[in-house]
Amino acid sequence: MKIALITQYLEGHGGTERVITELLNHDLNNTYLVLVPHSGDHPEWLQWIKRTTGQQVKICSTVTKNKQLEFITQNLLTYQPDIVLGLEGKANRLAAKIRQQYHLNYQIVSWGHTSIKETDFFSQDDLQFPDYHLAISSGIEKQLQELGVPAAKIFLIYNPVTIERQPIIPIPPKNQPFHPVFIGRMILDGQKNIRLLFDSLKLLQIPWRLDMFGKGYDLAKVKHYAQKLNIAEKITWHGWLPDPWEKIRQADALLLSSNYEGFPMVLVEAISRGLPVISTNCPTGPQDIINQKNGILTPMNDATAFANACTWLYLNRFAYNHQQVQQTIKMFDVRNYIRHLQEIYCYVTGKTQKLTFNFTQNNTLEQTRTD
Repeated sequence: MKIALITQYLEGHGGTERVITELLNHDLNNTYLVLVPHSGDHPEWLQWIKRTTGQQVKICSTVTKNKQLEFITQNLLTYQPDIVLGLEGKANRLAAKIRQQYHLNYQIVSWGHTSIKETDFFSQDDLQFPDYHLAISSGIEKQLQELGVPAAKIFLIYNPVTIERQPIIPIPPKNQPFHPVFIGRMILDGQKNIRLLFDSLKLLQIPWRLDMFGKGYDLAKVKHYAQKLNIAEKITWHGWLPDPWEKIRQADALLLSSNYEGFPMVLVEAISRGLPVISTNCPTGPQDIINQKNGILTPMNDATAFANACTWLYLNRFAYNHQQVQQTIKMFDVRNYIRHLQEIYCYVTGKTQKLTFNFTQNNTLEQTRTD
């Protein structure tokens, strides 16, 4: 099948870009055209694409709305896709308008990558335009239903990760400081809420050092806040790297202090390398990933609870066997994902009348839908 993917603005180095490249690299059953209406100046994520045929990424060279509309329209008319995946509300709305105007036959499938209620990527009106919705977490599935989308039009399918051949990150020696890592966009408040992360670390009464990987518009503010708290000397700033995991030789945990997510890929990537995680229980995502065998969920906006989790992990740093941690996310393996996604593609295009899976945390295949 021919799949067109209309993205939102892509900074070029985030979790959404990682998921798109996983899809392009592993779904060899279908061809893909990725249309990016607006991108950061340096789309680093393109180097993650290893597939050389059956996929193409096109980035609009201008930010004017008329040019972006022309860009999307011309490419859909030329490509004639079977399915259009829209990463945000206006992409789905635009796909519906073009389909109606030019009498095209593709199915529109919404594929949002962050919490609906905490962001403006989707309005309630936008939800009428897709024929179906992919929910990347149980929280987003629930939000869609609460906003009036029928359950029969929603497919819960968590984002994928490649688990095979991932090296296990060792636990630091017992006499070493607590050594967590942070990987993500540098946003002091807002989504990533690094303020809470630093406030929590400031409370620690144990020795610690933190590796920070990433970049973002708040980088200067983030560094200034670390200076203000007098913790900057304990932080190593690595900037953005194509593969930060190659730089991590030892670690105790990955930390995530977000106010909201969709399905935080960085948690799955950490666990796939045997690294336990500590995360705020923010809307949509973390609770689908974290369990008692691979990490700790803490309440939102509670620096003390987050600090206590860090302290407990340091004092019990061998409580998690990193080999066993890795085994807790087999359900997210990209091979399962591609198999389930292919069933969805066949179902929404009418090539089959039923789905034989229910993509749950137990990875069971128990749900059947009929037209």
